[in-house]
Amino acid sequence: MLLTPARAEQRGRPAATASPQLSTGPVATGPQRSHVNAALATLPVLVTLVLLALGVRALYAALAALTTAAVLTATAFRTPLGELGDAHLRMLPTVVELAAILFGGILLSELMARTGAQARMGEWLGGACSSPGRAVLLVTLGVTPFAESLTGFGIGVIVAIPLLRRLGLPPARAAAAGLLGLVTVPWGSLAPGSLVAGELGDVGFRRLGVDSALLSAPVFLICGAAALAVGLGVRRALAAAGDLAIAVTTLWATVWAVDAYVGVPPAGVLGGLVTMAVLLLVSRLRERSGGGGEPVGRALSPYGFLVAGLLLSRAAPAAAGITEGWWTVAAGPAGWLPLTAVLAPRLLGAGEPVLAGAARAAFGRWWQVALTTVVFLALGTLLTVTGMSREIAGACASLGSSYLFLAPWIGAVGGFLAGSNTGANAMFAAGQAETARALGHSAAHLVAVQNVSAALASGAAAARVALAAQLAENAPGPASVRPGAEPVPAGAPGAGGTATRELTAAPAVVQAPADTPVDTRWVLRTVLGVHALVFLTTGVIGVLWG
Repeated sequence: MLLTPARAEQRGRPAATASPQLSTGPVATGPQRSHVNAALATLPVLVTLVLLALGVRALYAALAALTTAAVLTATAFRTPLGELGDAHLRMLPTVVELAAILFGGILLSELMARTGAQARMGEWLGGACSSPGRAVLLVTLGVTPFAESLTGFGIGVIVAIPLLRRLGLPPARAAAAGLLGLVTVPWGSLAPGSLVAGELGDVGFRRLGVDSALLSAPVFLICGAAALAVGLGVRRALAAAGDLAIAVTTLWATVWAVDAYVGVPPAGVLGGLVTMAVLLLVSRLRERSGGGGEPVGRALSPYGFLVAGLLLSRAAPAAAGITEGWWTVAAGPAGWLPLTAVLAPRLLGAGEPVLAGAARAAFGRWWQVALTTVVFLALGTLLTVTGMSREIAGACASLGSSYLFLAPWIGAVGGFLAGSNTGANAMFAAGQAETARALGHSAAHLVAVQNVSAALASGAAAARVALAAQLAENAPGPASVRPGAEPVPAGAPGAGGTATRELTAAPAVVQAPADTPVDTRWVLRTVLGVHALVFLTTGVIGVLWG
C-alpha cells in the first residue's frame, strides 16, 4: 500500500505518491490552451467558495465542487480510470483514519463534559488566570498549539473549545477563537507537513522550519489579537495587549529557537508548553494565585494517557521496522483517540455509566462532519491526480513578480480545500518552488510561504468549522453567573435569553446556554477574515523578502 499524505503526516515523512501525481494531467500545447485549462481548473474551487459564501451547507458545497471536478475530469482533464481508481484507493486509509479521529474526538469531548472533567479544568484555569484576556490567551496560544503540534488532525480544537466554553465564551465565539488558535499547524503532528513541503520543494528541512518560524510572527500576533477580540470584545482585548505581547513573543521565540538549534519536529510542542508556563508564571506573580478549585490531575488523565500512547506508538513501529500499512493507522491518533475515549470514564472515576449515552450523542454529531471531510478529501485527490492544481499554480506563475504577493493565497486554497497542511503541500509545494526559481526568487522563502499559509487555512476548512461548531454547541458553559453581570447585546453571536457578560475581571466573561445554535457562516466569515489579513501581510513580506 502506497503512502498517502495523512500516512506521511502520521509518521513524519513525505508521501511517496505526491510527486508522481503532480506531473499528471493534461499538457498545454500553447499559451491559449494553458490559460483555458487554468480557468477550467479553478471552477471547483470557485464553486466551493461561492456556495459557502451564499450560506450553502459545507456538505452540499463539497458535493457540488466534487461533481464539477468530475465533469472536468471526463472532458478537459481526461485521466485514465486506473489512475483515478488507484489514487482514491490510496486515500482509503486516510478516510478511515480521519473518520476514527473525528469520532474519537467528539466522543472524548462528550465524556469530558458528562463526567464534569471539563468543568474542573475550566475552574482551575479560571483560578490560575483571573484575568479574562490571559485565560483566553493561555488556551488559544498555549493549550491549542501544544495539543495540535503534538497530535495534529485538529486535536487542538477538540481540547480548546470546551475550555473556552467553561471560561464563559458563547458557543459561536468559542468556536471561532478555538479555530484561531491553530497557529502552529506547520509543526502539527510533529511537522510532517513541513517535511513534505521541503522534500517536494527541494528545500532543506531545517531551513524550511526556520523560515516558516520567521513568517509565523504575524500569524501569532494577528490570530492571537483576533481571538481576544472575538472572545472578549475590542475594549477588553486592548486591555490585554501586554499579555498578548508576552504570549506572542514567547511562542514565536521558542518556536524559532527550537527550529534553529534543536530540530523542526518538536518546535510547536515546546512553543506551546513554554507559552503556557510563562503565562501561568505571570499570573502567579501578578495575581498571587496558583489555581483554583479542586486538583485537576485526574481531569487531565485522559489527555495524559493519549499523549503517552502517541509518543510510545511513534517509537515502537520504527523500532520494529514497520513503516506502512494499517498498523500505522491503528498506532496513531486514529487508534489512540477512540481508545482514550473508551477508557475515559474509568480514568476519570465516573460514578455511573456514561459511555453508552455519550456514544449515541457523539454518533449523531459525527456522521455529517465525517461525510463532509471525506468529500473534501476526494476533491483534493481529484484536483491533484488530474493536474488541475498544477494548472492553477502555473497560470499564477505567468504573472511574474506579482505572483509573490499571490503565493500565500495559492497555499491557502490548498489548505482550505484539503483541510490538511500535508495535502495542500502535496498539491502545491513543488509548483511554488519551481515558480520561485523561474522568477529568480528564493525557493526556500516561497515554500515557507506555501507552508505557513496552507497550514493556517486548513484551520478554516469547512469540515473543521463544522466540527468546531458541534463541539461548541454541546460543551457546557460556566456553572454559575457571578454578580455584576449584564446582558449580552442583542444580536451578538451566542446571545440568548440567559446570556450575560461579566464586568469584573473574572474569567467567566459570558454565560450562554450549552444548546445555543452556532452560526457556522459567522464563524467561517470571522476566521477567514482574520486569515485574509494574515495572507495580505505574508504576501507583502514575500515580496520584500527577496
